[in-house]
Amino acid sequence: MRAEGLPRLGLWTAALVALLAVAWPRFELSYDLGLFLPAPRTADQRVLVERLGEAPGARFLLLAVPDDPDRIRGLIESLEADDAIERVLSDLSPAPDHPPEPLWSHRFLLSDMDWTSEGLREALETRLGELSLGADPALEALVAGDPALVSLDLLDRLAPPAGAPWRTDDGRRVLVAVSQAPAFDLGGQERAVQAVRASLSDTFPAAEPVTLSGAGVFGVTLRDTIRSEATWRSLGASAAILVVLLLAYRSLPVLVLAALPLLAGLVCGFAAVALAFGSVHGITLAFGFTLLGIAIDYPLHYLSRARVDTAAGALRATWPTLRLSALSTGLAYLALVAGGAEGMAQLGVFSGIGVLAAAATTRWLLPGLVTGSVASLSSSPSPRLRILAPALLVVLGLGAVWAGPAGPWWSSDLAALSPVPAERLAEEGRLRQATGAPSLRYQVVIEDTTAEAVQARGEALEAVLDAARSEGLIEGFRTGSTLLPAAETQARRQAAIPSPAELDARLAAATLGLPFSTAAFAPFQTAAERTRSLPLLGPNAYTGTPLESALAQHLYRAGTTREKASGNAGDKDRWVLLATLRGEPDARARSDLEALLANRLPEARLVDLREASSALVTDYRQRTLRVLGGVLLAIAVLLTVGVRPGRAAWSLGVVLAAVFCTAALLRGAVGPLDLYHLTGLLLVAGIGLDYALFLGKADRGGSLHAVSACAASTVAAFGILAASHIPALHSLGSAVALGSALCFLSAWWGSRPAPA
Repeated sequence: MRAEGLPRLGLWTAALVALLAVAWPRFELSYDLGLFLPAPRTADQRVLVERLGEAPGARFLLLAVPDDPDRIRGLIESLEADDAIERVLSDLSPAPDHPPEPLWSHRFLLSDMDWTSEGLREALETRLGELSLGADPALEALVAGDPALVSLDLLDRLAPPAGAPWRTDDGRRVLVAVSQAPAFDLGGQERAVQAVRASLSDTFPAAEPVTLSGAGVFGVTLRDTIRSEATWRSLGASAAILVVLLLAYRSLPVLVLAALPLLAGLVCGFAAVALAFGSVHGITLAFGFTLLGIAIDYPLHYLSRARVDTAAGALRATWPTLRLSALSTGLAYLALVAGGAEGMAQLGVFSGIGVLAAAATTRWLLPGLVTGSVASLSSSPSPRLRILAPALLVVLGLGAVWAGPAGPWWSSDLAALSPVPAERLAEEGRLRQATGAPSLRYQVVIEDTTAEAVQARGEALEAVLDAARSEGLIEGFRTGSTLLPAAETQARRQAAIPSPAELDARLAAATLGLPFSTAAFAPFQTAAERTRSLPLLGPNAYTGTPLESALAQHLYRAGTTREKASGNAGDKDRWVLLATLRGEPDARARSDLEALLANRLPEARLVDLREASSALVTDYRQRTLRVLGGVLLAIAVLLTVGVRPGRAAWSLGVVLAAVFCTAALLRGAVGPLDLYHLTGLLLVAGIGLDYALFLGKADRGGSLHAVSACAASTVAAFGILAASHIPALHSLGSAVALGSALCFLSAWWGSRPAPA
């Protein structure tokens, strides 16, 4: 290194340290794959994204264990004694003395009751018939406080449908452990999973068939997978780049110099994401390290030229092209911000800012540190080969299209992006079905600006859905109105409760001639009097109770679980009430249900979450394709300004041909392409332009050496990511590795010297 460059190196180091000091307090590592979901564009898509973290059963840990009632009861006791588990649901669970709070204390506000003497007598006659079947102290105590059993009616409306087997096909019994922690609290979910596993190991020997599944299990496993993949694949990609550079340059000083722009890119990219988003996703770090392996192209171009020229001469020869390449590549990466998914936006900011910082470091730091020079070399590419190279890629791509499978080019299945193996998801679905859980596909949605407004409409919705069930359009439904009627309805029911003296007189008339004494219903009279002065239930009344999740699944303030966890609940003036339908109506029943809703409650709409997810993916793909088109147009403008028309046209031809051929080969190999493949193609455009610009120069002394090293390091690094089990890393890695190789081959072959 040249001594005169050391002061500038000191200033550069101080600037990076200062930037880290500013960004580090904002740093928080995230493992939420929801960040990589497309942003919703319609009301139905918004409901889909909001419910992904709090769908019915999001806190359920599903267990399948050998059918041994005694050991299962011991397992239930063990789990319910753990602070991480709220309760355990099973057909063997002991029946509680009465429903949980606040349902029990507010039972007369949650259901209509006939307080007349005739109504009370009818209820008592029914209870007399039930009690005559056999002594049941628990039922006697319940009747003493609730002779009409309105509380049990409420529980019946919340319970799974009768006939749920609670068995797997192989005869094992199914249990549901409900975690205390919400779905987005992975720390709490991990404690719940550990508690269940510990109790299972204590209750059942390892040789017995036991299954543990559910969203919490998937979330904890996924977090650990992302953490591991982010660490080891980053290290693997970095090691691959190091090996390539050692083979290409066989010089430790060159490696040190090449590392300086890369370090600047990493620090600037990390700081930009931390300051802009407040957190950095593990995938952003893993993929960002690899993407910034592309940033090492810039010092390599300069250093390879410096091997055959003076430091100043190398700068004059490489900077115009390097500047154009960096601007175009940075533009391609930053375009990911326009896609609408925060995870992709993080990748774009990290990499876009990183490559620009690396280019700036190459320009203003390295020339003062480089020593030595030799004579310049040049060569002229063959015009014939320049034209044929991109054309051959197009032919190869067309061949892949012709030989590939029939069907669509793009996948619109949001579930295909899930890192959870399909067999694990299917297993979880079978266990849920055994418990009688409702279908998650269809929801009836009502939205308004206040909770009270949607509660009021929710009661009207119950009447409509009751009619739909009577007509056989649906099997059943659940809605938040069961737990939280409108305040007006609660007030009406409260006003209907008679005074103590009047209730005593009506009870006396109702028990006349029956083997009941009025004194036996003292708990009922006390509860009625207390209910007359109870505050009405609101949306927060169930917080911290066993029924909190049941209400949250069907009535919530707008905002994803991630937004709520961070204190930013999105559109805070929008409340949503959902009714979850049991079963999946056929096309005719669905049409009739939509017509019924339109006629009787127009503000309610039927949402098909499967269709919403498909539309979400399609919208994101269309936006990304428009972004890709815009990026290519912007690159064309930059090329027109920066280089000769012939070279600009050839460079664009290399990029377009490589992108098309990569897409065709990937589709032939893996079938319809997903969103991450598409993002990878956007990155290939930036990489291909870099190769084409440097290899397309008439005087390309050192460029072939540099581009060869760049291509080898990029393909190696992204090839390591392509082996990942995480869809985002696998698809992005495979697209970029293949695309980079094709870009290099096309640019190299099309820039070969003309034969003598």
